[in-house]
Amino acid sequence: MMKAPSVVAGTVLLSASSIFVRMMGFLFRIYLSNKIGAEGMGLYTLIMSLYALGATVSLSGVSMAVSKLAAEELACGRRENARHILKRALYLSLFFSLFVCAVMLLFARPISLYILKDPRCEVPLMLLAPGMPLLSLSACFRGYFIASRHVGNPAAAQVLEQVFKMGFIILLLAYWLPKGIAHACAAVVLGITFGELICFIYTVSGYLIEKKRPFPNQEVTIRGATAKILRIIIPVSISSSTRSALRLLEDVLILSGFRRYIGAGSGATEVYGLLKGMVMPLLIFPLSLLSAFVVTLTPEISRLGASNDSARLERVISRILQITCIVGIFIVVIFMSFSFEIGVIAYNDESAGRMLKQMAFLCPFMCVEMVVVSILYGLGEQSACMRYSIADCLLRIAMVAVLIPSNGVNGFIWMIVASNLFTSALHLNKLLDITKINLKINDWIVKPVIAALCAGQAVRAAYNFYLFDSLSLWQGLILGLIILTAVYVLALFSTGCISRGDFAWIKPFSRLPVKIQKNSLEIAY
Repeated sequence: MMKAPSVVAGTVLLSASSIFVRMMGFLFRIYLSNKIGAEGMGLYTLIMSLYALGATVSLSGVSMAVSKLAAEELACGRRENARHILKRALYLSLFFSLFVCAVMLLFARPISLYILKDPRCEVPLMLLAPGMPLLSLSACFRGYFIASRHVGNPAAAQVLEQVFKMGFIILLLAYWLPKGIAHACAAVVLGITFGELICFIYTVSGYLIEKKRPFPNQEVTIRGATAKILRIIIPVSISSSTRSALRLLEDVLILSGFRRYIGAGSGATEVYGLLKGMVMPLLIFPLSLLSAFVVTLTPEISRLGASNDSARLERVISRILQITCIVGIFIVVIFMSFSFEIGVIAYNDESAGRMLKQMAFLCPFMCVEMVVVSILYGLGEQSACMRYSIADCLLRIAMVAVLIPSNGVNGFIWMIVASNLFTSALHLNKLLDITKINLKINDWIVKPVIAALCAGQAVRAAYNFYLFDSLSLWQGLILGLIILTAVYVLALFSTGCISRGDFAWIKPFSRLPVKIQKNSLEIAY
């Protein structure tokens, strides 16, 4: 029988590929911003808001359902049941995605004129439509591979998708950019569709190869697979689709609010592009360090929940939250210490750095929310997450409508702050209610904050001793990050927040169990 990779190996592989892809995507976004400018980024971001809604309806939580249900079946050795779940999920996913594709093709013009309020969005929307079925089906296969811990395929697929997408866009921009911003955005979205095609071909090929491997013959014993999938995807779909629709409304209102605050013309689109297309990606980029961790979290939590070992489950969740807080606080001290350098290096714009510094303290809350939501999904709390998601969107829309027309950029920042504090508190409170986890303020918050303050002071001392004066911005940033990281880690050890035992799991992966075991997460984390 083909051995399944360990949780650690799978998480590290997905983390590495995800970080690589996010890094490439982030650098490519910088390339795009320099090519098409703030106005072009504003138009592109507006188009992607509609794309996000279409993608949400197309996916409809099917990938998560495959990951969760297939993981439960594979944990009991019922591989044919897992494949049957995948098959049913593909049917559902294809239905939803074809519907979205048809809507985007048939109604691209009225959507552009009456919803996005920019006729330049029509052609890009039509070019994005064919990618919806490809995106949706690929997500189903990705969920199956993650559930079976054969993460090499989705890891390689996302790398190939990014590489081909970037190359295709760069080639098209050379010919279409001189024709204007609308053509440039069309080139970008066509590259996205092409990348999804590459990802789909590679993922399906990997599944067909995996299917040919010899396994003991089994019969499908699961009953009501479609109903089980629907019980998961309905609350997820309602939550995600409603949230995406409200986020689309939010983006339209943000742009409208800037137009009222600044006045008619392209200035509002430029400010919108600076915030949503440039500063927010800077803020969110470090979360890629946790992205693969979150992707693998739902099936692993489901496995532990199915084992009925609540004590082990709570120990694992507690460790996860500690790691999340440590990472989130570290991101804050990076942005607070080097916001100017990051803004200038990335976009040659000091204002981007200033905005980044104003919102840097949100990173721990964003990290905690992302991880806690995944844990709650693994514990079957999709309905609660749906309620919180919709409440957050309504809060954001209300604040956008009130604050941005009268306060501009400051109103946008106040809205982001209130939203992240509100949602992270709701999700964390729910997790504490359904588990017996105790908040360990010292290990999760106090000690990492002390370590962050020490690291920040070390960087300031380096500036005071003129260590950076003879260096370029790039060189100074690299040296500063080395100093910051070294002092932060040493301070974590000195305060007892972490110990050498916390790294005991970093050993040759061949020594770890290859079969799914109840204690797999405890070994990994």
